[in-house]
Amino acid sequence: MAHAGLSRRAAAAPLAPRASVAGRAGEAAALTLPAEAELRAFAHAAAHLLVERVPRLQGARAVSRRPGVGLQTLDHRDYVPGDEVRHIDWRQSARARRPIVRRYESESVGDWTLLLDASSSMAAGGGAAWRAGARLTAAMAYALLQLGHRVGVAAFGTRVLAQVPIGRGAPHYAAIARTLSTLHPAPRGERSELTSCVALLPGGGSALVVSDFLAADEMRAALAALRQRCRTLHAIALRDAATVALPATAGGGEVELVDVETGASRALWPDDAAHAAARHARDTMTARLRAFAARSGVAFSDGDAAQPWQRVLLTHLLRASAHR
Repeated sequence: MAHAGLSRRAAAAPLAPRASVAGRAGEAAALTLPAEAELRAFAHAAAHLLVERVPRLQGARAVSRRPGVGLQTLDHRDYVPGDEVRHIDWRQSARARRPIVRRYESESVGDWTLLLDASSSMAAGGGAAWRAGARLTAAMAYALLQLGHRVGVAAFGTRVLAQVPIGRGAPHYAAIARTLSTLHPAPRGERSELTSCVALLPGGGSALVVSDFLAADEMRAALAALRQRCRTLHAIALRDAATVALPATAGGGEVELVDVETGASRALWPDDAAHAAARHARDTMTARLRAFAARSGVAFSDGDAAQPWQRVLLTHLLRASAHR
């Protein structure tokens, strides 16, 4: 029999968008993070969208360093049109052979925690969702660090699988990139438990969750718990057509679907009705999550894992900025 995926919501829907099909569930393609030039271009394009205008919650903690005009140098970055010429560091520019500007300490900015789903469903169907999620996380970390924010990253499955504690600066991005590059979601048995990350949030900061959100309640309870600890909470749901498509069988025979996270299985006939039910189940889960996010003040968007990561992330930030 061919093997596909079964959602934990199988009791409510006849079929699942959850795990991989035999023959497609092998080793996922290697992960390549965005190049430095791509990251710099994205950070420049996204800078105005990452300016936080939301007032701090009562009792929220702020970090006392951010780029601005102050007395002490914070760090350096590439010159972009609009920067003041007086902030150019001519010695650094001569070494780099391109204009480099100083950034200074100023008022406070909040901490950011980026949470990436590394459960088995993210690796299903060839792992497109995992690769897209890792690239989104890396690019967001780079852009935030360029703005002087402190950033921490955690990958989660049933528990926290990897963590880069909160920090700042170019060396910190290098640590984040190394961690993301070495992560490989288990092809079987790793569930999505976002609640394992709640304790990682420092309180009063901001967070971004990148996931396929294929869980029993689309992780809504966990998102609600995170929202209580956040000044702002973002969520990007990645869609991957390969995790919804059912396997074709010779003569249209019965197939067995196996949940890569829980091991639960069921048999069905992959006819037109089953294909339509799979798409409907995924669309229903996304609609529930979107409605929850609107009620709870979570900046939410869903994106296609096959699209360029720049488009997915900039679209999300534009939507989030429009609703602030």
